[in-house]
Amino acid sequence: MFDNTKFIEQLIIKANPDLDDDAIDLMIEETEPVVFDWVMTNIAAKFTDEQAEKFMELIEKKSPDKEIYGYLTKTIPDYENFIAKIYDEFETMYLKEYKKDE
Repeated sequence: MFDNTKFIEQLIIKANPDLDDDAIDLMIEETEPVVFDWVMTNIAAKFTDEQAEKFMELIEKKSPDKEIYGYLTKTIPDYENFIAKIYDEFETMYLKEYKKDE
């Protein structure tokens, strides 16, 4: 499974290696919901209505991560490459926006 916090931390450091730990922690906190929304939107786009309903049931009943991961790998063909692409696209977008704001 993918470690969102580690991904975000590495992304923030890549964008701005001079930040101190407190600033990185704050940026991680601000970026986590954005990454979560990005990932969930892309996952939802792959589901049929029935699959989306089943996925939401798993989320709402706070199923273990292992069970959710199992559902995703069973439901989305080539899930590992699919999810890696989603994170790569987010990283590209984030770094592009970060450089634009400099």
